[in-house]
Amino acid sequence: MAQQTARDPEEAYVGKDLGSMEFTVTDDLVQHYFDGLEVDADWYTDSSLFGKALVPSMILTNADTGFSGAGFKDNFGNLWIRQEWDIRKPMLQGETYRRSSKIEDIYQWRDRTVVKQQVTLWSLDDEVMAIGVHHQSYLLGKSDQGTVKLRDPKSKEGVRKFRIPDGDAVGPVESDISLEMCGTFFHGNKNYHTDKDAAKELGFEEVVVGGRLTVSYIGDMMDRRFGKGWFEGGKLDVKFTNIVWPNDHVIARGVITDRVHENGGTRANVAVWMEKPDGTVCIVGTASALE
Repeated sequence: MAQQTARDPEEAYVGKDLGSMEFTVTDDLVQHYFDGLEVDADWYTDSSLFGKALVPSMILTNADTGFSGAGFKDNFGNLWIRQEWDIRKPMLQGETYRRSSKIEDIYQWRDRTVVKQQVTLWSLDDEVMAIGVHHQSYLLGKSDQGTVKLRDPKSKEGVRKFRIPDGDAVGPVESDISLEMCGTFFHGNKNYHTDKDAAKELGFEEVVVGGRLTVSYIGDMMDRRFGKGWFEGGKLDVKFTNIVWPNDHVIARGVITDRVHENGGTRANVAVWMEKPDGTVCIVGTASALE
């Protein structure tokens, strides 16, 4: 845990309770997901798994946003570096839930300060539906550099070709990412994920495609492959290793590495990653689902 010399009530600090608020799965929210990712909505709308149209699992990424005081005023160079999800119940379109959040830790990673924020999604009868842990990193005190210094993925220390694990393939799900898709996915909001001028203010020369967008392709892949077992027992832990830019082509992939017995059933463990055509890996991690 990083040492904090002062506590600003408007900024993140360890143990901070960010409160709770409602979260409604609106029609617009779901439509922006489908239009922004340009994925086929029919599998979700035609599904009979739960008697109603399915809501994509990674709509959850909207549930851990909007909490006041979850970061720092010095927003220069901030990047999402890791996300964890424990999914227990599916969301339903049009339904309203409750979400609460707190700051679990603040720690150092290389030259960055990282805020570890937990969010819990609750049904209105107080049943836990999902728990997420969001790791957001900041380059505190470095805004005078003007531009964020990014390492070439091919020249990073210890760089090696990504080894595809042995096992049964899941996916792929792939897409060309356009700036227009970013704008739609983020609901038309002007920020460094949608607007070049906003990106420059934070030290990036180009729009940074949001991790909430890219990880949704991995979620879409798991939704379709595992269905009920993912929506009622999915686990995800991924790291964002390289930036995705507008006009990049991305490919989400997975491999079932093994299966284990769990509560009388079976859980499939999956290595998941996202890559660009040149082999650059931009997301890597693990997932699992009940079968």
